Formats: sequence, structure tokens, C-alpha cells
Amino acid sequence: MNREVFRFTAEPDAPFAGTVWSFHEGEQWVVTGPNGSGKTYLATILAGETPCRGVQVEMPEEIDGHVALLTFGQQQSEAGESWLQARWHESVSEDEKTVEQWLSFESVHEITPFEVRGDDTAERARFARQARLLDKLFHLSGLRNRLVVQLSNGEMRRTLLARALLKSPRLLILDDPFAGLDPAMRSELKAALDALSARGLHMVMMLRDPDEFPSCATHRLELDALRVRRAGRLSPRLQTAETPPRPSRPRRCRDTRAPRPPVLELRGVTVRYGKRLVLDRLDWTVREGEHWLLTGPNGSGKTTLFSLIAGDNPAAYGQDIRVFGQPRGNGGLWEVRRRIGQVSPELQCYTDGDLTCLETIFAGCLNAEGNIERPTPAKRKEARTLLERFGLKGKERAAFGSLSTGEQRLVLLARALYPHPDLLLLDEPCLNLDARARKRVLAVIGETLRETPSLTVLCVAHRASEVPPGMDLQLDLGGRREG
Repeated sequence: MNREVFRFTAEPDAPFAGTVWSFHEGEQWVVTGPNGSGKTYLATILAGETPCRGVQVEMPEEIDGHVALLTFGQQQSEAGESWLQARWHESVSEDEKTVEQWLSFESVHEITPFEVRGDDTAERARFARQARLLDKLFHLSGLRNRLVVQLSNGEMRRTLLARALLKSPRLLILDDPFAGLDPAMRSELKAALDALSARGLHMVMMLRDPDEFPSCATHRLELDALRVRRAGRLSPRLQTAETPPRPSRPRRCRDTRAPRPPVLELRGVTVRYGKRLVLDRLDWTVREGEHWLLTGPNGSGKTTLFSLIAGDNPAAYGQDIRVFGQPRGNGGLWEVRRRIGQVSPELQCYTDGDLTCLETIFAGCLNAEGNIERPTPAKRKEARTLLERFGLKGKERAAFGSLSTGEQRLVLLARALYPHPDLLLLDEPCLNLDARARKRVLAVIGETLRETPSLTVLCVAHRASEVPPGMDLQLDLGGRREG
């Protein structure tokens, strides 16, 4: 039998009770399970970041201490104490690093300017070779001059993975690595993982959908409520193909009556960051009650477009943009923003983890001055009902930061719907969600659209299975991925 990479054991009264899990050389494991099943928790235990009484992870000396972890929580940590709008500004804190600086030898190995080191020429040469390989695998060359805080969700995932691999780990633990990646990048990441496996890297991959399983995956561990349901060899037929996102049905026929009033009008909108052209003379009109699906690869400008609409991006104020008939730059920011419900990976990163779920929902309802409206008893009841509709009954007083990433996304969806907005911006609404939660979310959105015909919806999705019902118009930003 091949040598063990690690052995995981849990006592009967510990999380993952009674589990004995052995990972052997030549195996590559995927871990699956619904939201809240313990995938991220298990990942942090394996990486040695979360001590757990009654749980033991034994590794040989050549593996122990050479474990790298990638989680969405790291993306939230990088957001730190920054403010959400900072990522759209050209002038940010001098402490903010470029991707080049963040992926440097000194930064990856946390070397301070005052540290005295011996001759590390050979080590730096190996690092440089690995960096060139990762640049090719993850298309990083076009990102290196960008600020980390200004990367899109998908670009940040690629950069975090490269940083983890630059540490030359022997065991790599990936928690939902495909979240936020466009279809082409997901395909390329699967190929990259296969290549890394062929080079001898051991991997544990916390995944949500069978179409994410790379060809190198050999075994599967299924979790539910901090327990192992089953473990064993992976069936090849589970490695399925995915379909690209598209409108849920053909464009609906318009009637002959006067068109509904425009909610959003853009004329010749162009956005550049340095030499990088993100949006190029975009003309777009969205009318009341329309439901648009936005598609395009990572970095093509989808999230930038949402930031212009919400007023977070200062580039909005030098453009011909009208929201609810109000030109950007003419004041009335909060009058407009209070009519918008929004959910996005960026909002999830910057939401205060100490707020309870109810407090997080209430923070989405603002008055004309931009202050949070004090909820009435009826509105409190409505917020609780929304949590229940999204499967979070009993979580009202739980801290936002204590929830799984999927549960956090559900809370933010409730927050977006709570103020009964006129415009709903859904930037990857099903990110981090398992199939059951995704089905629930799409059903709630579909019900909301049927109940509110005047509601205007703009939705970004990278998977056909994540497109809400009723998205019958499409804006494909196309674009090209940098690098």
C-alpha cells in the first residue's frame, strides 16, 4: 500500500465523530456536502489553523509544515478594514500592495526588511521558476501591476491560489476554488490542478458541483452536519460537463403600448484603469420591469458596471449615466441608492462579521440621508420571514462572521430583498451555495419577480444552473481576460 499523506481521526464526541480517514500517495480527494456541513471547518483543521479537541491529524515529517490552504475567508481577510468603495479609486492607502508586490518572494515568505538571512540564491531561483509557471497557468501577467484591493472576485481567487502555490506546499487544501471563475477559467483551473497532480502535489478539494471535479480526483468524502456520510473511490461518471449561462427563455415579446420608463441609461460609458480598458463606449438602456443577464469572462467589466450604477465607483461621475432619471454627479446619491438592493462577493467580503444576521439585513434599508432606518416590529417580522424563506430559521442572532460562506450569501440575499427595491443588482447570487440552497434561492427570486412585475433585475452569473427564472434579456460584455 502507498504511504500515507495524512491520517485524520475524530473521537466519538468530537466534530466528524468517529471518523478515521486516511489519505494515501497517488490519491486526490474531493470533499462535498451542503452549506454548513463543515467543509471549510475541516479544511482549516487539516491546515492546522483551527485546533479541535478530540480531532487529530497525523502527517509524516515531509508533509507536516508544508501545507497550504485557500479559502474564501482569506479573500475576506484581505479586505480587512478597508472600505468597499476603495477598490474603485485610483488613490488608495500607501499600504495597499500591487499583485507584483504581494506575490514577491519577500511577501510570500513574510520576510521583513530587518531580517538577517543566509544565502538564499538557489531558493529565490526556484521561486522565480515557480512564479513563471503560475503566471502561465493562471494568466497573472496582466494582473501584476494592479492593486490587490482592486481585483475582481475571480481575479482575486486566481491570485490567492498562486500565492498558496508559491510556498511550494506538499499538500494543498482548496476550499471552493472555482467560486467566481468564468467557464473558461474554470476549465483552465481544472487542467492546472491535473498538471499539479502530475507533478506530485497532494490535494484535498472542497467542491460543490460534479462539473468542478478535475480528472485527477480519485476519491470523495461526503459531509453533512459535521459528520462523514460516506467515503470512497470517486465514480468517473460524476465528472460531468457544464453548460454556459444563457437567458432562461427567449426574449419575450413586447407589447405595443408606450414603453416603460427607463431605470438605467448609459451613453458612451468608458472606464480605464491606467492602460487597461474595462468598458468601451457602452450604450445601454434598461427599462422598468426588465430582467437582464450579464455575461462575460472575469475582468470584462461586469462588477465595474454594477459599481457605476450603485455610485460606488468615482468613474460614474464623469460619465453620461442616469439612474431613475437622476444624472450621476447631481447629488441625490442616497435617494437613488435606497431604491437599489444589491448582493455581491465584494459586499460579502466587507460586511461586518460582528453584526447579527438581523442587523446585517437591517443595514440594507437606508433613509434619504444614508442612515439605517430603525425597523418597526412589522419590519422585524419581515426580516425573520426572509431568513426562514432562505432556510436560515433560528439564525437571527447568529454573528454574520460565524456563518459558512454559503449561509452568509443567503443573509445578503435577504438583505437585498428586505427594503423592497425598485432595482435589484445580483452579482453572482448563487456563489458559495450548494445545489439545495441554490434551488431555494432561485425559487425565492422567481416568486419575487412574479409578485413584483415592476421590479428591474440585473444579474451576473457564470453557470446556467445559477440563472434565476425570468432573465430574458442578455448583455454580453465579452472582453478579454488580461494576460
